[in-house]
Formats: sequence, C-alpha cells, structure tokens
Amino acid sequence: MTEGRIGEPPDWYLLIRAARYLGVAPWDLARQPVVWRDWALIAESAEAEAEAEAVKRGKHGGPGR
Repeated sequence: MTEGRIGEPPDWYLLIRAARYLGVAPWDLARQPVVWRDWALIAESAEAEAEAEAVKRGKHGGPGR
C-alpha cells in the first residue's frame, strides 16, 4: 500500500489502471510479475506526455508550420 503517504494512489488503483490500459482483467494482471503493472503505467504516462506535446505543438504552430 501507500503506507499513508499523501498524494500517492493505493496499489489496488494502480493495478486496475494498468489492467485497463493493457485490456486485461485486474485479477489476471495481479497474478503476473509486478513489472508488467509498472511497464503499463510507464507506457500510459509516456503516451499521455506525447499526446500533450502534440496538442501543444498543434496549438502553437510548432516546428515546420
């Protein structure tokens, strides 16, 4: 768990979010090594950052416009 740290989601939420990203049932993901959860969350975050950057460049006429 988060051991009471403020601002950090509980482990069960991270599991559910990673399972949703991967398109699998959370109980199936829970049986796999935790690295799969971590990789899913890292990939989800990287995609969100890339999308935000693309939106930012699109709105501000980034390079090549």
